[in-house]
Amino acid sequence: MTLVEQLAAFVAGSSYDKLSLAARGQLKISILDPLGCAIAAFNGEPIQLIRAHTEDFGGAKYCTLIGGDRTVPDRAAFYNSALVRYLDFNDSFLAPGETCHPGDNFGSALAAAEYAGRSGRDLLTALAVAYQVQCHLE
Repeated sequence: MTLVEQLAAFVAGSSYDKLSLAARGQLKISILDPLGCAIAAFNGEPIQLIRAHTEDFGGAKYCTLIGGDRTVPDRAAFYNSALVRYLDFNDSFLAPGETCHPGDNFGSALAAAEYAGRSGRDLLTALAVAYQVQCHLE
């Protein structure tokens, strides 16, 4: 089995029910960090410029922008991720030899889950899968 096939099997075989209770609890806690960073970043100059860019390009209002309004999935993922990363300093996770942060995946996973009409459980599962994949690819 190739690495890509292994990755696809891992992702396709993932489910909320396969997550341990400890993992579920940690995932719920790990959402607080990106949300806190996002809220604190609202007034940052780069964030204001990205928000203006998002508004200039318009689009269907499928996905939520943290702080209000809606836009297309890719712009929601971009804006929400920028909010999270603007003030976050990779403070809670270290992978062997590299740094990555669970918050890196939050904006994209949130937009994708909302666009697909998925549940909070599905969002948590997507975040768990994204964290694992990111840590293995870093």
